[in-house]
Parts: sequence; structure tokens; C-alpha cells
Amino acid sequence: MKLTKRTRSNVLNALIIVVTLGLVLYLSARGGDISDAWDTLRSADLKWIGAAICSWVVFMTFEAMGLHVFFHQQKVRIKFRTSFLVALIGSFYSSVTPAATGGQPMQVFALKKRGVPAGISSSGLAVKFFTFQTALLTLGGGLWLLNPGIVQTCVEAGRWIVVTGFLLNGLSVLAVILLAINKNIVRGILTLCINIGKALRIVKDVGRTTSRADAAMEDFHASVDMLTHHPIRLFYLYLLSCLQVLGLMSIVYFVYRALGLDALRYVDVLTLQFLLYIAASFTPLPGASGAQEGGFYIFFQNVFPAEKLVGALLLWRFFTYYFTLIIGVIGIVIDSAWSIRHPTGSTILIEGGDDDAGKEKG
Repeated sequence: MKLTKRTRSNVLNALIIVVTLGLVLYLSARGGDISDAWDTLRSADLKWIGAAICSWVVFMTFEAMGLHVFFHQQKVRIKFRTSFLVALIGSFYSSVTPAATGGQPMQVFALKKRGVPAGISSSGLAVKFFTFQTALLTLGGGLWLLNPGIVQTCVEAGRWIVVTGFLLNGLSVLAVILLAINKNIVRGILTLCINIGKALRIVKDVGRTTSRADAAMEDFHASVDMLTHHPIRLFYLYLLSCLQVLGLMSIVYFVYRALGLDALRYVDVLTLQFLLYIAASFTPLPGASGAQEGGFYIFFQNVFPAEKLVGALLLWRFFTYYFTLIIGVIGIVIDSAWSIRHPTGSTILIEGGDDDAGKEKG
């Protein structure tokens, strides 16, 4: 049986994830650390494991809250459970596709089924990406400046990797700003995509596709323009992203405490986690596999005792990555069930005025 291109891609991404986890376990076993890792996991304090789970919930809740608030600013009245479901879908597909490229398209698709115009959902995701990256860079950079001692102790050998990560993340923020303010660039990108689609025989009606793309682009810029004229609203979304980022980055501290360690302050461990995330986030592999695990060894080898380092890595990676995959699958099942019950989707009623307005039905 011949596999489709999409199926082959999904299988390859799954293999990368499995091989990375297997490599960690193999190297641990070869070095005699696997028994220590198992003992470490068995002795973990459940109270702090519960705190790690709560930290993940905070991360995902504020991810959903950022989307939800943006849509309400646009007068698109979707329910919070929809925003949370869309956040789960995005997190799952971002985790299983190279460079997290699959998350936003699947979120746009999920929102479109519920009647949210693609231009508005795309602008919301672009703004959400902008505020998340800004929160990541400002908090990470601030912690580095306020806490240089722990960085010098633990990250001196990987300093250039961290600097590169800051530059790449900063460029992504600038790219979003440029796309938001320059229609010609967006139109050029859309035209290129349509022409490629025509060449590949994916796009059959160029005129109709171009018309739809132009309408989506107008929705996109109308939404972003509204936000740029309301800096207080943008700042509010930035604060929500700060809470989201802190939820994700705090997980490693709770893992640290779960293993019976308390020598370092919360801010010390948090600083290292921010720099690790920034350094590894643009690795073009699903979930930044390999870079995250290798970076953990480099950044935290002086934080966790040698006999607990592998156990700490496995526990941290579970809550920051594999837990998202597990819960994300549940979200996808719920979304599929919703699609079966609502084969024609929902409808957004445009109320008019300066902003696109709507109300979710069904």
C-alpha cells in the first residue's frame, strides 16, 4: 500500500520523537545511569509533581486566554472552551511538526469550521505569536541581566547558542511586525503561494482563490490595525503571555523540588530554563527534539546531581512535551467528534461597525 505524502511526513516526525527518546534512554543505560534514573523517578515527591501539572495547566489556560481575549476584542463571541480546545490543537500539531509549523494552520482550520473568518483567526494567531515571543525575550533577557552569576556558572560554554537564539527569536518578532504593517509583502507571499499551488495543480481556480486570499488579507490587516491603535489592549495580551510563559518555564523548578533539591532559588532555575528554551526553540525538528534534551544536559548538569540528571531530564521532558501530546490527542478527538455533530460548521453573524463582529452559534 502506497502511503500519502502527509502520512509519510507524520510517520517521519513520530520516528524523530521516538528515536530521540530512545537515544536518551540508550545513552543513559550505556553510562549506567538508567537504574539511577528509575530510582529518581520512583522517589519523586508527588506534591511537587502535582505543582508541575498545575504549572502546565496555567501555561495552557493563558494560551487559550490570549486567543479568547483577542477574539472578544474583535467582537467575535466564541466560547472559552472553544479557545481552550483550539489552544490544545495548536500545541499538539506544533509539537509534532518541524519548527512548529503545523500548529497555526490547524488552528485556523478549527476556527474556520466554527465560523471565524480565516483573516481574523490568522491575525489573532499572529498577534498571539508576537506577544508570546516578546514575553519570552523580555523576561529571558531581564532574568539574564538580573541573575548573571548562575548563567556564568552553568551556561558559559553555550553562551553563543543563547545569543543566537535571542537573535533568531528577535527576527521572528520583527517579521510579524513587518507582515502586519505592509500589505504588499503579504500580498506578494499570497500570490507566490497561489502560483505554486497552480503549478502543483492544487489551485484550480486562480481568480476565485486570489479573491478569497484578498478578503482574508483585508480581515487580517483590519484586525491587526485595530490592535495597533489600542496599545493598552496589546499590553494586556502581553501580560497574559507573560503568565503563560512563566507557567511553562516553572515546570523545571517543580521537577527540581520533586527530586528533593532546594539549594538553588526559583529565579536561578527559572533563568536557566528561559535561556534553554530560547536557545533551542528554533531547532527545525518536531518539539525541538534533540536540542532540548542536549541543552538540558548542558544547562542543568551543575544544577542536578549526576545520579539524578537523567531522571530530571525525563520528568521535565514529559511535562513540557509528552504531556502536551497526550492531552492534545484528547483535544483532537473532541474536535473530530464536534465536526461529526456539526458537518456544516457554525456561523459568525457580522454585526457591522468599525470592527468585524460575530457570535458563535451551535
